[in-house]
Amino acid sequence: MKECGTPDVPSFYALRKMQKKSTQDVGLQPRHHTSSLDNQFYMNHPNDLIRLDFSNPLVRAHLNFYPEVTTTVMESWQATKWVSELEADDLTPMWANWTGASHRHFYIKELAQCSNGAYVVPLKWVIHDKKVHAEAYLKLGFTYGTDTCLQSGIFTVEEHEIIRVPATDMQYNFLDLRVQDAFKPHMPHPTRVIAQGRPVFVLRIMPWADNVSGNRSKQYNAHMNMYLANLNIPHKQLAQEYFVRFCSTSQHARSLEQFDALSEDCKQDGWSSAYDCELQQEIIFRLGIHLLPADNPQQAETTSTAGSSATYWCREDNSGGSAPHRETNEGYHALFSPGTPRKPEETIAKIREQIRAACRGVATAVEVLQTESGVKDKIAMHWIELLIEKARGINQERVFNHDTRDPRLNDNKIKGPAREKIKQEIIDEIQEELFTWVIIQPPDRYAELDDLTKETPELRPGDHYNVLLRVRGLDPHRDSPCEILHTILLGEDKYVWHETNKVWNDEQGALFAARLQSSSIDGLSLPPLRSRYMVQYKKSLIGKHYKALQQLAVFQLDEMLCSPALFELWKVNGVLGALLWYPEIKDMDQYLADLSIAIGNVLDHWAIVDPTRITQKYKLHVLPHIPEAVRRFGPAILFQTEIFECWNSVFRLCSVLSNHQAPSLDIATTLADMERFKHQVSGGWWKPNGSDWTCAGHKIRGFLIGNKELQRRLGWTAQNVFKPGELKSISKRRIGTWKTVLDLHWNDCQIEPGNPGTVWNDCKYVVALSEDLCLRGSWVFFTNSMGEVTAGRIAKILLPDVSSSTADAVVLVYKYLVLDTRDDRLDMPVLMAMNQAVLIKPEDLLFKFNAQHDCQRFSCGLVESVGPRQERSQSKLTQKIISHSDKSRFLINMHALHNAHLIRETLPRHLTAPRQHFSDRCAKHFEFAAALREVGPEKRALAAARGQATKARNKQDKVDRAAGVAQRAS
Repeated sequence: MKECGTPDVPSFYALRKMQKKSTQDVGLQPRHHTSSLDNQFYMNHPNDLIRLDFSNPLVRAHLNFYPEVTTTVMESWQATKWVSELEADDLTPMWANWTGASHRHFYIKELAQCSNGAYVVPLKWVIHDKKVHAEAYLKLGFTYGTDTCLQSGIFTVEEHEIIRVPATDMQYNFLDLRVQDAFKPHMPHPTRVIAQGRPVFVLRIMPWADNVSGNRSKQYNAHMNMYLANLNIPHKQLAQEYFVRFCSTSQHARSLEQFDALSEDCKQDGWSSAYDCELQQEIIFRLGIHLLPADNPQQAETTSTAGSSATYWCREDNSGGSAPHRETNEGYHALFSPGTPRKPEETIAKIREQIRAACRGVATAVEVLQTESGVKDKIAMHWIELLIEKARGINQERVFNHDTRDPRLNDNKIKGPAREKIKQEIIDEIQEELFTWVIIQPPDRYAELDDLTKETPELRPGDHYNVLLRVRGLDPHRDSPCEILHTILLGEDKYVWHETNKVWNDEQGALFAARLQSSSIDGLSLPPLRSRYMVQYKKSLIGKHYKALQQLAVFQLDEMLCSPALFELWKVNGVLGALLWYPEIKDMDQYLADLSIAIGNVLDHWAIVDPTRITQKYKLHVLPHIPEAVRRFGPAILFQTEIFECWNSVFRLCSVLSNHQAPSLDIATTLADMERFKHQVSGGWWKPNGSDWTCAGHKIRGFLIGNKELQRRLGWTAQNVFKPGELKSISKRRIGTWKTVLDLHWNDCQIEPGNPGTVWNDCKYVVALSEDLCLRGSWVFFTNSMGEVTAGRIAKILLPDVSSSTADAVVLVYKYLVLDTRDDRLDMPVLMAMNQAVLIKPEDLLFKFNAQHDCQRFSCGLVESVGPRQERSQSKLTQKIISHSDKSRFLINMHALHNAHLIRETLPRHLTAPRQHFSDRCAKHFEFAAALREVGPEKRALAAARGQATKARNKQDKVDRAAGVAQRAS
């Protein structure tokens, strides 16, 4: 800027100083933490980050504070955990009529009077029919139950009933009423006292942790990162990087150590203040952890379980067992369904048992306990290793060393049981001493405890074991749901793909690549296919590749490329994938029934292909847990982690620019500065020291709205970019009379809308009711003149040249008949051409879908075609593509993820419902288990023999190397 002659350009130092002060004014300052394992790291605390959501107008407008009772579930606050499992004290306790009497705050467990004179005690605030209601005790008089009920905090009403009262019907709150003295000790609500007239809100967050490389090169540079998302924001917004919040990173501290710091903001009394830009006043809020999505190894750590390699491998239940047990009828069948749930209290008890066992100095005793339970806590393991080492040293000193041990053990007259009894007494004493020692560790944290806590010595969460096991409103075992990116795409899909291509030769790979490249991807929301790349690097694919294979591979496979059993597995796997990517669920019970059938079919067909797979791959066993997770948290896409994985690129850039002397601090500071910039440019409010609340000027606020490049860099997308019925003309537009623009379609549609001689303009796309961009050639469902829903394919999108109104536009669609039976081979609905074109209005388009030509029926072959462009030029190379011999029969792609829910709502259920393939699954599993018992022992014996041979060979190599060294030395 100086070189350009710009006056008054500040120095770089001044710029950085101003930025630092501005970040502090916004309230973002990384805080230093020392974990219980003495690791150092810095954290941008959730309270400081979420505080900005209230004062950011781009975010505040989307915040929802109450659970919603509805039949259609598409958000976390509409699912079971938020609606019915959480205690009322873990939800927002207050409501006020902000458009009316905003000063009158109504709290749960306080007496209120309705406009009809009835007295109620609200128990919980919920949204019903898009309006806030109170689930409340009702009593027309003013008589309450016994003092015992009142003292217990439960406001029981004589002859009471629980009703749902519109919140706007409540006229007077506790402070307005003359309450009898007997009730005053139980009112007001404790939070009202804390709030001091300020509005109160409780928010739920979703933290994510995983190990991430800090390098952009292939050299791995391990960091443990933690991000979070505000679940009170709709998923449509949370799917944008703008709403991802960075908390912390460390090259030393584990995720549980960072969770310990994060949990400080999620305590019952952890109220923080913020400025609400919508209410234009200060409010207070509190956070709660709702669920813990991550990949399977990380979820094993957050649940204090040993992971997929353990004997009891599941983080949610106690299923598993030894290899011989898994081959029994009962053990094998149990892997196909959820087992007895784990509970945090039981896990803590197992951890305590392991720590006490470590105080005796026997490592194998701890290992046995871990093997028998599947519980293995990363924080506790630090202390277990220290205790084993200490115990061994003290045992050596007091029991085995002749010079220092207990004098009684030097008495030769004491032998046999008496001597063993003395040893056990000494070891018991050592155990108690070491357990007492570990209680006061780490010393600096123990010194900060109050006297009451010190008087009840016990292991403490965060200090000695996983803090998440004691977080209020959180059960890590149940609240660590199966994550579809790592479990489905990088798990189930990866297994099927490998099982299919591992036997291919080059010719088969080239055939599949050519077929796949010829697939239609319109209506799939996929990037352009690179099928040759996918075949060439078939062992190194990522999520987007598996997402394409899951939706399209089954159309290209036949007996030349896979076995019949594998083909059936591809079919059921595609059905499961389509169900898991539902964005909304209108009938939860029906959906979960379908999902359970689809999961059962996948597992059963895996057993046909390879009955050992479910005994070895945890990602298959975890599938039956998905229905319960969906019921409790909503559609599976709500807790997928793709957006966090994408955000890792932002972290890596910050890591590269760090000087690596204090990376945790550098990265946290850089990303705090980014949050400050994002907040200010979004129009957010902040309070400089000694000043009133302020926001940036209108030009700064308008910069983000009008600058697409800045929006892209911040990961923000404006809502309602495309409006239903909207059209876009082709840049090099073709215009002409009706007959001219129809061209080859003239014979199928000779009816001209409007005045003869009107000049028509060819359009590129039209936006359907579902906000899909429908192109020429897109498959769509639309409503005809009779109001019936019909399938069709768009041929033309036309707009009069003199008109700019979409009301004058027309869409030429060829109708297709959906047959009443499914295709015999692919089990999908069939589309048959009717050779009839109709004109419809843009607003009649409902949504688009994907359909594939039935190539197998018509034996479509490969032909040479023009090859791909290279360096923006057309090469002379050719490539093989499929030539469709007949275009009268197509199949609706029921494996498609895009609009999967709308397809199933539109078509008759008998065409879409998954069908259970085995009527008696238990008997089938017993059959598979019997086959396993024949080969399992032999395989384990061979593996053991190979292990022994390897061990002997390594031992001999060591001897030979030592002999060689001795020979050279001589």
